[in-house]
Amino acid sequence: MNGNIISLPLAEKSRADYRYGLYFHRQTAPDGTIYERPLIVLRNEYGDIVRFTGLHTFAEPFSAKLCVPLTSSSKERLYHVCAMLNYILIDQYGQFEIDHVFCITWEAINTFFQSYAYEQGANGKFRSRTTIEKCINNVTDFFRRLKSRFDGLVLLEPDELYTEKTVYSRNGRQIMKRVPLFQVKHIPQHTDIFRELPTKAFQILLNLAFRYAPDIAFAICLQAFAGLRAGEVCNVRQEGCPAGNGIIFTCIGDDVRKIEIDITRELPMRSDGIAVGRIKRERKQCVYSPFIRAFRAAYEYHKAWLAAHRFEERYCPMFVNSKGLAMTYKDYSYRFEKLVGRLRKQLIGSEDPEMRIYGQLLYENRLGLHALRHWFSVQLVLHGEDIAQVQFWRGDRNPESALTYLQNKGDLIRELKAGSEFLTEILLDEGARRFDE
Repeated sequence: MNGNIISLPLAEKSRADYRYGLYFHRQTAPDGTIYERPLIVLRNEYGDIVRFTGLHTFAEPFSAKLCVPLTSSSKERLYHVCAMLNYILIDQYGQFEIDHVFCITWEAINTFFQSYAYEQGANGKFRSRTTIEKCINNVTDFFRRLKSRFDGLVLLEPDELYTEKTVYSRNGRQIMKRVPLFQVKHIPQHTDIFRELPTKAFQILLNLAFRYAPDIAFAICLQAFAGLRAGEVCNVRQEGCPAGNGIIFTCIGDDVRKIEIDITRELPMRSDGIAVGRIKRERKQCVYSPFIRAFRAAYEYHKAWLAAHRFEERYCPMFVNSKGLAMTYKDYSYRFEKLVGRLRKQLIGSEDPEMRIYGQLLYENRLGLHALRHWFSVQLVLHGEDIAQVQFWRGDRNPESALTYLQNKGDLIRELKAGSEFLTEILLDEGARRFDE
């Protein structure tokens, strides 16, 4: 592996003209599963790749395991490594005068961590403690692996990077944990994400969707009635798809007892190979029981809409754009933003004082797609679900998110009204009427 910053003499080209970045090589497994391999590359001022560095091999996840998931990705780790390389080898070359990744010192890394903590994002906010700690852990682990492979060439020593201590795992087993030997001061930030969506406002939003944005009305239902994330919604397939049914109904006679959304694999959704969105947790997600009837009605409306629009039959995406290709997360987000614009105008002119106030809040805050999953989570709590059930219905890996909602249950009850079992039927009946018009 050649770790030099550039291959051309410095006299011919400025070091500042180069940047470390990621190149994503997407592949398809024999079963159709899509996976990608991020590679650290060196690009010139035009964005062209001038070198594949091979440094990505020192940031692979599950490094201690013999068999790893095909879809595992080191993208987040590599973003942090690239930030470190750009800072030390390029941006601050005048300060450190380090030409090679092997020659990076503890002082240089520590300075990078502090700069990373003090750097403001595009929104003017500083990075959170969790993000900074992830960066420290990822960069430290990168150099640990680099040292293990090129022991005599790397200047850093293991005792400069981390110390080992014995801790107890969740099941009570003793394990060795590596603790990085860096300490960074950060600027605490209180970040409030605007995601409150009162049930009355949700009724109006969904009615507007069936009238003005029928292409995403059912997508909204997938998030609000089944708790899917926006990227996961874009990966949902139709019934009868060659790759398998995207929605599975369990019926007893004419009574639908269970509805499952199949997002167990991230498959190709478009002929042009463009990724539509990410499935954060591959699974079969159930529609929450009280919303099954409303969900089924919304699905029938959407099937009628699909029948009048073209789509790629090889992929059978549930949601399509104006060209007949699977809708991407970006497409969905844009359509939802336009819909919220209509919602703002209608709420401001409402006779309901509560809705007028909420309409004003929408002018002051951005309501994103995450608000739909938040509404779903609130309904779980207000329906009396415990922590295990909230975690199950949300499709979370750990109970932390569910615990947050349960801890704030009192506030949720005061601020939001639980929808009755007839709520969704009433609003969908209205939506159907407008859709038929």
